[in-house]
Amino acid sequence: MGVATLGELKPSISGRTFRQSSSVRYATTEWPISDVSSDLTVEVGKSSFSLHKFPLVSRSGRIRKLLADTKDSKTVPCISLPDVPGGPEGFELAAKFCYGINLELSPANIALLLCIAHHLEMTEEVAEKNLQSRTELYLREAILPSISVSISVLHRCESLLPVSEEVNLVSRLINAVSNNACREQLTTGLSKLDHGFPVKQQPQAAPEPPETPADWWGKTLTVLRLDFFQRVLSAVKSRGLNQDMISKILINYAQSSLQGLGLRDPHIGKGSFSEPPEAVKKQRVTVEAIVGLLPTQSRKSPVPMVFLSSLLKTAIASFCSMTCRSDLERRIGLQLDQAILEDILIPAISHSSHGSNGPMYDTESVLRIFSTFLNIDEDDGNEEDVEDDNHGHLSDDINNMVFDDQMDSIGSPKQSAILKASKLMDSYLAEVALHLNLPPSKFIALAELLPDHARAANDGLYRAVDIFLKVEPSNLCRSCLEVVFSDSSVWGILTNV
Repeated sequence: MGVATLGELKPSISGRTFRQSSSVRYATTEWPISDVSSDLTVEVGKSSFSLHKFPLVSRSGRIRKLLADTKDSKTVPCISLPDVPGGPEGFELAAKFCYGINLELSPANIALLLCIAHHLEMTEEVAEKNLQSRTELYLREAILPSISVSISVLHRCESLLPVSEEVNLVSRLINAVSNNACREQLTTGLSKLDHGFPVKQQPQAAPEPPETPADWWGKTLTVLRLDFFQRVLSAVKSRGLNQDMISKILINYAQSSLQGLGLRDPHIGKGSFSEPPEAVKKQRVTVEAIVGLLPTQSRKSPVPMVFLSSLLKTAIASFCSMTCRSDLERRIGLQLDQAILEDILIPAISHSSHGSNGPMYDTESVLRIFSTFLNIDEDDGNEEDVEDDNHGHLSDDINNMVFDDQMDSIGSPKQSAILKASKLMDSYLAEVALHLNLPPSKFIALAELLPDHARAANDGLYRAVDIFLKVEPSNLCRSCLEVVFSDSSVWGILTNV
């Protein structure tokens, strides 16, 4: 069966009668087209089509109603269709179908044709095997069973709003994606269980890691605009897609959607960075949406620390809400033992926005992050995170927690984790001490935050104070040091710095 090209229909636009090509057969209704002049003008936007009444009214209920409302006249009637999905190009596809030209359905045009069929009322009530039923059949058989194809069609629905919503196409595609994704997850899991049964051992090469659904459909979600992406992610989350998969999808989308919007560089002064207000607004909305879709907060969250840190820095730079920032700070605090220094070097907006008059880094954010880490209790982690060995004691007041030598008490970070945190804090103090405009009170608050037993050695702390005094000797007075370092041996070392 041949497919008519765009040029075969063009003569009808100029007023000449379209004659069906002998190479094209229309399997449903055979009717001759004579060489009579056009008897109908259809205006779509700025384009005008000179066509015939019969083929159009035989397929389109909307055109039939419009012609019924026109008064009898010797002049060629003219009807206007200003809101046809796809504009003149979309209407031309519908006209081809009405004239008996076989349309080759594809993922590229199925959304448009479904919307056109709805708008022009090309239903079975008007004619058998009409455009709506044909597109519905193709949608069910060729689009909805495939995750990646459904996402591609969903992306095309964005330019067809609100009609694509009215025909329930958007919701159907989202449901198809979520159902197929979770079915794929179940199938993959069952496949792994099946492979787990003992089989006859045969020498073979090391197996390649299995391809996960995210390798072939998760990345395609990056083409979706934010609201559609949110709806898809909410749907797959509600149907039980595992958190590791959700994390990977969110990272892919963030890397794609935030690309080119950039962060302020804390080492560059005023006037070196500027973003259009719309870009900042878009960045803020995107970050807040992504944070709202993150998996449940946990000490063993699948979300990488480097991603959480980047999101927090972007959230601060784009003036996201305190709710959004607090969520990220808490997530980082719960996983602080996985962090490196770069993860907590969070630029201060006041410095990047107003030159070098303010502090270089946001120490308040870091204080909140470390406080979250120190206040972790049994409700913040998985059951396997907690060792019920009855060492230590849990105080009624979390701020007055009692830590024993093993640091394995319920509700407390383990000793290994808190030692990592102390080394991280000392490295952070040494870094922030290099920069001017850091108030002594901020430095003291950071140095005092960790309990005495958190440090196996004080070398890192000594180094940080040494740097702080050398950068600006007037920064820290003797009385301030005495407040921080009450141990006389430590104080003696510091007085010789």
